[in-house]
Amino acid sequence: MKIGLVNAAQLPERKVLLPPRLARPLVGAAVSAATLLILVWIGYLGVYDIQYAESIADDLLAGLVITLQAVAIVIPVGFVLGFLMGWARTARSWFLRVTGATYVEFFRSMPPLVLIVFASLIVTLIIRTYLNVEDPHLIALSVGILALALHSGSYQAEIVRAGLLSVPAGQVEAADALGLSRFQTMFRVTLPQAFRVSLPALGNEFASVIKDTSLISAIGALELSFRGTILVRGALKLGLNHVFIIWVEVALLYFVLTTVVTIIVRKVENRSKVPGLEAASL
Repeated sequence: MKIGLVNAAQLPERKVLLPPRLARPLVGAAVSAATLLILVWIGYLGVYDIQYAESIADDLLAGLVITLQAVAIVIPVGFVLGFLMGWARTARSWFLRVTGATYVEFFRSMPPLVLIVFASLIVTLIIRTYLNVEDPHLIALSVGILALALHSGSYQAEIVRAGLLSVPAGQVEAADALGLSRFQTMFRVTLPQAFRVSLPALGNEFASVIKDTSLISAIGALELSFRGTILVRGALKLGLNHVFIIWVEVALLYFVLTTVVTIIVRKVENRSKVPGLEAASL
């Protein structure tokens, strides 16, 4: 009986239908679609009032648009401020370090709701007093959203600072030995490594700030949660089941929004990975 080595070319080839990068999103989309179909199906079975659920969809989607507009301002502005102040806290200049520390300690210690309300009230008072504008609602609303971005930026600054400090000192010393300037060292050596380490924590902060946009309803923004609150007033006349339907739809919309942002951050994280230098191994 002869025992020989099997040639690799003789082994049957495994057919990969879809690459992993496409398989996971497609599976997730399929599961989401199946869940939605099941919810619609049990609605038609009479478990809940599906006609009412469909009737409030337009109002909630209108609130979702305002929430998306707020998110489109808060996340980029907060990220820019977080990067600048996080970098300032690690700078050699004492003035920059004090500036970054003052910003972080002030905005991180203040509740976001208090920041939003006070910023809106102060701007409204200034505009009415000195500019004689009778209805500065849009300006006050914009300033309230900016206040939320400032609050988020204080947390992102600490995330960026931690990422910058995680870069080994030997990397910077090697860059100096190669003759790189401070600017080149920052953007070619330090930031790429700090960015990879900071991404998971930044993703959590982005998901958190999406839910914090519900706080701008305190200054009259007709965002998603405020729309749900308005609908509840009429739903109470129909029964508690209808109130439950409203908040289930609101929760689902927030879930979709945070999931999309989380997937985007995860894609960026996967593209920026270097074998042997993943953040999970730190």
